[in-house]
Amino acid sequence: MNILHAIAGHITDTYDGENWTGVNISNTLKDVSWQKAQQKTAASQNTISSLVHHLYYWNKIIMERIKGINPSIPDTNGFDVNELKNENDWNNLKDKTHQSFIQLADAVKSFSEERLFETSSTGKSSYYKNFQGIVEHAHYHLGQIVMLKKLLYNHNK
Repeated sequence: MNILHAIAGHITDTYDGENWTGVNISNTLKDVSWQKAQQKTAASQNTISSLVHHLYYWNKIIMERIKGINPSIPDTNGFDVNELKNENDWNNLKDKTHQSFIQLADAVKSFSEERLFETSSTGKSSYYKNFQGIVEHAHYHLGQIVMLKKLLYNHNK
């Protein structure tokens, strides 16, 4: 297995596989209702749904960088999720986020290993750092989602 396939595996394992943290996004979100997904807490300005949307957004940014594009990042930084009106909206957000993890993993697997340590389209870091960083990024926000979920579901007990 080459390094790109290993990184791609880490990307998909963060969403729905067995990874070193012992938790993944899919299992964590499985029993989160659409109402709780957008409920704010005193612990964070972000909601679970805004964090999920942020992960989707950044997976798309990294895919653009793979294509040599350096998109500008607005101040909302991908946290600007649309209001969820029902379970279908929540399922659609989870599904498109899941698909973005699969698409990003496929893009990483197809990337030229010879270019891995070239400076990416940002002009600041290598493609390797972007790929490894997106895995770290997903784990960081997964931790936030886990904590918000605990606050939201243990609050009334």
